[in-house]
Amino acid sequence: MADDWLSLRRGPISGRYEGGGTTSGNWTSILDLRIDVDMRYSADSPVTNRVSGDFFQMVGGGPPPGPIVRLNYLESWIVDEPAVAWSADKAVITGTVRYWRRNPNPAPKVRITVPWSGGAIGPALVEFRTGGTITASYSCNFRSDNFRNMVLELDCASSVNTAPLVPTYDTHSHDNRPGDTPRRTLTIQSAYREAGVGVTIRPDRTVIDDSAAEFKSWSSAELHHAMESSFSQYTNTWPDWQMWGLQAGAFDNAGVGGIMFDASAGFGGAGRSPDRQGFAVFRNHSWFNDLVTGPPQDQDQAAAMRKFLYTWVHEAGHAFNFLHSWDKSRPSSLSWMNYDWRYDQLNGTNKFWANFRFRFDDEELVHLRHGDRASVIMGGDPWASGGHLESPGGTSGESDPDHPLELLLRAKSYFAHMEPVQIEFRLRNRLAVPQSVDVRMDPKYGTTTVFVLKPDGKTAQFSSVMCLYGLPDTHVLAPSTDREKGLDRYSEIVPLTFGKRGFVFDQPGRYQIRAVYSTGGLPAVSNTLALRVGQPANADEDRFAGDFFSHKVGLALALGGSQSTFLETGMNTLREAAKRFAGDDRGAKVAATIAKSDGSDFYARTVSGKQDKMTLAHKADPEAALEVTAAALRRYREQSEHPAQTDNITYNNLVTIRTDLHVRNGDPELARQELTALADDLHGRGVNTNVVKDIRARAEDVSGNRRGAKRAKAGTARG
Repeated sequence: MADDWLSLRRGPISGRYEGGGTTSGNWTSILDLRIDVDMRYSADSPVTNRVSGDFFQMVGGGPPPGPIVRLNYLESWIVDEPAVAWSADKAVITGTVRYWRRNPNPAPKVRITVPWSGGAIGPALVEFRTGGTITASYSCNFRSDNFRNMVLELDCASSVNTAPLVPTYDTHSHDNRPGDTPRRTLTIQSAYREAGVGVTIRPDRTVIDDSAAEFKSWSSAELHHAMESSFSQYTNTWPDWQMWGLQAGAFDNAGVGGIMFDASAGFGGAGRSPDRQGFAVFRNHSWFNDLVTGPPQDQDQAAAMRKFLYTWVHEAGHAFNFLHSWDKSRPSSLSWMNYDWRYDQLNGTNKFWANFRFRFDDEELVHLRHGDRASVIMGGDPWASGGHLESPGGTSGESDPDHPLELLLRAKSYFAHMEPVQIEFRLRNRLAVPQSVDVRMDPKYGTTTVFVLKPDGKTAQFSSVMCLYGLPDTHVLAPSTDREKGLDRYSEIVPLTFGKRGFVFDQPGRYQIRAVYSTGGLPAVSNTLALRVGQPANADEDRFAGDFFSHKVGLALALGGSQSTFLETGMNTLREAAKRFAGDDRGAKVAATIAKSDGSDFYARTVSGKQDKMTLAHKADPEAALEVTAAALRRYREQSEHPAQTDNITYNNLVTIRTDLHVRNGDPELARQELTALADDLHGRGVNTNVVKDIRARAEDVSGNRRGAKRAKAGTARG
């Protein structure tokens, strides 16, 4: 019988509705209603069988010159698996309401009546009941078959302002695909429309002139400044359904093809800034070498366009608060949010594209269409928080003694108050045969998930202020039986000081840290590392801590320093910290951050009238950078014969930075001397022979490297 009634309808009822109503308190509110119970748009847009909504309070009103109506967001709710009764001229939907941020008892019920006549749908009558009594009712008009709408600004650097500027992919253009995939042309807009989001790309694309001769690649700090410049032009309050995307040339790390930012220096200051608002795709990445305008003529060209589309949709997905699939314990998910190579490691070569249907998975669709508004909208909750079943797992895992890889966390046991916390992550091969591993262990690459148990007993996941998508950095670890000690392992210093939720170690007390490394196969769970953060030494330090633990200081640390005007106050505080704490590890670590910034060119996006270009805002000053790190170098050299293992790596990293600075300052001999002294010091401390050999080889080669690099890369070592 139900099928007979369905056949009388001329179209779906699913989509977005909006209307006003009155609650039992007799004040007027607005309901943004989303019904998802039958097929909308196309068969490639799955039905989630959910109903959800957002409540807004109406403030002000009346005809001009009266006050302007303003909507204040109140809260969001969802109905899982509602019952739907179809009849000839209407559908009645009923279910139990679940609020995202409160749990009323008893839980309210909702009854939604959606009529249709002559092809027109609605208005829908929505009644909320508690204990059989109607507590609120709304009349909602049908607005769209999209559940949400978002405006995307797509800017482009002039060096890559060439077609194709945006992806257009024929799902049958590549042979490696599911055999029953419907043929359709996918763009950013259509991919998200299938997911239930209406994306409007602003027509006024900005082309950023990046033609300066010395500007070869973008740093994280330069990208962040460009994003800030874009959103500082708007007067909108946050959160808002607006996102900024940039097609840039190349990133400092050439292996990175895309990046998402989850932090801002402005719009309200610490704790009140718009998160998840911007991303970039790097057009000069090797993935896109075979891009062509028009239909692809071979499989390589088709694969390049497929990857181009995937990267845009993937990075924008992060801005909707999507984690990677493996971070949600779904490593075999066929989703825009998985990596093809990670899926293939578990399921076989080329299997991702053979099975991928160009969609988000079911749980992601529920989050995107029906999740808590604050967890989905740009400028809402920080990335990796909230969401519908999007929480990561791994806090309770145990290390498997038979796992082929050992992940070891090491650090000193005590950190002074305001000291940046940097942890050694070490991978060691446990097998009697060589093993290839991705050695990018910083959480920003998605290979590790880090959990921190704080002094108050709460466990938090550390999430970087940026998410980088790119090629793995593969190293071969020697067998565990290798006679030369150290070749079976790889270490990296990972900064955990500041993440999306702010400073992690800002409270004195005891912390415990655990990490999970996963690039395919069984995850490797680390040991539990315990450390203690001390109290401020005196009242003056306590007062200064108020300045130090600010959003702009934390963001400057996370970006590795910045010359951006948006972070100027944060960098000034770091400079003061370097002077205050010049004699201890706090000053040494902060000085290294300042040196990386002072010692590098910084190009800032500047907008003047119709001119929008990258200009040299700070010229690299190697001499100043060397001066600010001189005290840090003395401290590392004067340490006892048994320093913490992480201090040896940090010492190595500092000399790596200073080596590049000396060379660019025209003093390769000083660089050679510092490298030689480093090798002698580490040899005396019993560091593995292969590490010392590598440093001595660098000392021999440094005289032939007079130009140096634009930016020094440090942070890794074997040993």
